[in-house]
Amino acid sequence: MPTQRLTSAETLPWPGEELVSRVTGAVDRENFYTSGQQSVRDIEAMLALVGRSLESFDTMLDFGSGCGRIMLWLEHLAETSSLHGVDIDARAVAWAQDNMPWATFKVNQPLPPLDYPDGHFDLVFNHSVFTHIDEHYQDQWLAELRRVVRPGGYVLLSVHGEHAFLVFEDLVSKTGGNPNVIRDELRREGISFIRDDAFVGGPFPDFYHSTFHAPWYIFEHWGAYFDIVAYVVQGSMGFQDFVLLRRPDELEPGRPRASRISVAASALVAPATAPSNGVQAAPPAPLSETSLQRAGRLLHEGYAVGPAHGRPITAWLVEKLVHPVMRNHVGWQRDVNAALFSALWELEGAVSAKTTSGGVPLADLNGRLWDAVRLQGQRINRLETDLWEALRAGRSDNDQAPS
Repeated sequence: MPTQRLTSAETLPWPGEELVSRVTGAVDRENFYTSGQQSVRDIEAMLALVGRSLESFDTMLDFGSGCGRIMLWLEHLAETSSLHGVDIDARAVAWAQDNMPWATFKVNQPLPPLDYPDGHFDLVFNHSVFTHIDEHYQDQWLAELRRVVRPGGYVLLSVHGEHAFLVFEDLVSKTGGNPNVIRDELRREGISFIRDDAFVGGPFPDFYHSTFHAPWYIFEHWGAYFDIVAYVVQGSMGFQDFVLLRRPDELEPGRPRASRISVAASALVAPATAPSNGVQAAPPAPLSETSLQRAGRLLHEGYAVGPAHGRPITAWLVEKLVHPVMRNHVGWQRDVNAALFSALWELEGAVSAKTTSGGVPLADLNGRLWDAVRLQGQRINRLETDLWEALRAGRSDNDQAPS
């Protein structure tokens, strides 16, 4: 296991006020170092959702590394991992090259490609890049990051979600502005890029401004590039939302995208062991509670995330995805949840009956269980398809659910 050599800010080099201000917006030395530590903790927390840690990856890229705010704390990983950083700021990259010899830094252009071969990294992470570029730039970089990460590898990106927009909205209102136009665009399009912002006339390029995302946009749009593994509200620095993506094992151009509802619902629900980062975790399960009992309890109780304020996450997601069509979605989604719950219990019952009756070959039992999983999966898929079609058609409250 790597041994961490850099344990305090006193041992770290100082990039200077100008480079630090470009990264943090301030010149506070302590904040520069402690925020780097916090980002490492946030990254580790996201990776823990899939049972991984930074030290489990062989080749990593800090995308938008700046002057090494995060990389300064990763020297201990260089013993077992190949560390890389890229940024458009040539001066920041030069400083990083001089002060962090355990990592490789390169200057990249505003648009792809990166100077790396296909599938070179098994992890790409960043903080606050997609928070400042428009949709065209984002699509270019999503495709490029998919190219440079190997099949099964992970990409971790931060976005300005609902919390960041509420802070922005409050600031605009207090300064006499009207944020309603931007709010409407965000609700309608799922993404809002603000060109006339505080970055105009500053030290950043002309394409660098403020971007906000709606969660449903991430699930729908980014899902064309990656499998969306997790979306954690305020998971990055307690302010930005963190999105964990996985490159599929196969990247055929026409691969089907997952259902927006099913992807979103599974991605936003964090495990009960997740750290405190804006997502309301489930209460600890009683020791006598089985995994299936816990699944049923969670489906019944739902989660409170972002603006949902206590409503089940499924209901909140459907509202976001199909707004303003908000008629029968709660009842329909309950049917989906009930089907899943029933399927799990039926499978558990089948396992219990077969394993206690004796005389049933394991191979035969395994085949029967796989058939049961397939049939139940088809059942749930039909319910979700019916749900989505009903919502898109905007059925009235008097419509009946299909039998």
